[in-house]
Amino acid sequence: MMQNLTILGSTGSIGTSTLDVVARHPDKYRIFALTAFRQVDLLFRQSLQFKPDFAVLLDEAAGVQL
Repeated sequence: MMQNLTILGSTGSIGTSTLDVVARHPDKYRIFALTAFRQVDLLFRQSLQFKPDFAVLLDEAAGVQL
């Protein structure tokens, strides 16, 4: 059964490690949402790869760039 995941802090070490696991098991996991504080470039790349329904940046100025 496919599990939908929200990754809080997807640009941090735990978030990127979690996404590595998700990438190895696309038949088991789907990314519903990704969140980060301000690393817009990395969150953008993650969004292109995993195609979440939502991508959220806490830092408003960085969010405008996304």
